[in-house]
Amino acid sequence: MTATALALVAGGQAAAATITPSTLPPLTTIDERFQSYNVEMAEVIGSNFWKPYAARKPKTATKPITTFEIGKDPAMFEKRSPIDLANARLRKLAVALGPAYVRVSGTWANSVFFQNTDAREAGPTPPGYQSVLTRSQWAGVIAFARAVNAKLVTSFPISSGVRDAEGIWTPVQAGPFVAYTKSIGGTIAAAELFNEPTIAASGGAPDGYNAATYARDEAAFRTFVQASAPNMLIVGPGSAGEGGITIVPPTMPMLHSADLLGADPKPKFDVFSYHYYGAVSERCEAMEPGLGTTAGAALSEQWLLQTDRVFDFYKPLHAQYAPEAPIWITETPDAACGGNPWASMFLKRPTTKSIHPIESLEAQLRLRIRAQ
Repeated sequence: MTATALALVAGGQAAAATITPSTLPPLTTIDERFQSYNVEMAEVIGSNFWKPYAARKPKTATKPITTFEIGKDPAMFEKRSPIDLANARLRKLAVALGPAYVRVSGTWANSVFFQNTDAREAGPTPPGYQSVLTRSQWAGVIAFARAVNAKLVTSFPISSGVRDAEGIWTPVQAGPFVAYTKSIGGTIAAAELFNEPTIAASGGAPDGYNAATYARDEAAFRTFVQASAPNMLIVGPGSAGEGGITIVPPTMPMLHSADLLGADPKPKFDVFSYHYYGAVSERCEAMEPGLGTTAGAALSEQWLLQTDRVFDFYKPLHAQYAPEAPIWITETPDAACGGNPWASMFLKRPTTKSIHPIESLEAQLRLRIRAQ
């Protein structure tokens, strides 16, 4: 790393200082895969995913939302085609993000049936599930991860189709899924049992799902992992909707991470995870007006500090229940419920004369130095 010359203004005189970054003591280190990305299971299988804004009639989602079960409301969701993970342009762009983790999960993964046959087309969805994942689709995920220098993170179904007579999770789906992955040379680096247990009612969990059920499920999951995938990191809880906005309708029951983590037998994680959402999208703001955001608020101090507030919420839980585990945010977008229409755009600078945080940095340094 080359030396950097830094010019400071003090009392009207320019003073040059030379800094050689390579000689500075390191404060910490981060994983080379620190910044990673997610591909929704709904995109892999082709499912009732968030409806494009262009396909919505005006005011479609302004009616009060009393249910938030994934894929059900035709005003919110529509059938989408599977994403082409073999697309050369997509892979070329994705490889530039590597090395990374690619997480293939999301709420749709909570109730997906793994069709463990050579049939390329998905058959009928069995009872207890909402959609079907074929071998060829999962093989495409593994090939994509390999091509773009990404380690794979995923989750497993937890819907009624995988439960025993006592209602406890079983590896009836996870077993064949892991075995097939290994058989084609793939590796699952890490996995959450399922996506967002704090809002389990919206994500395919059986009626009456609670913290006690979650603790028993996690214990069963750990037993399975130790026997069938001992090198796979167990990640959790993967909670959402705490420490900031609450992204579920008031009529929908919500579980709390403190209860999930404190239930017996105590869940154990190799990685402590949570999800960060600073707002809900336009299509879901009808759940509670004011939970959305605007372009005007995007650079405000209040908005930018929300990530710290949510992190501060989970820090004590991490310290109490998984102090030796690293902390991952395993899911975050611009807004919950599929994002806003302007999510893929850059924010245009205001034309009025105002102090932008980055633009004003040099001016602030000058003022502070003069004050000294």
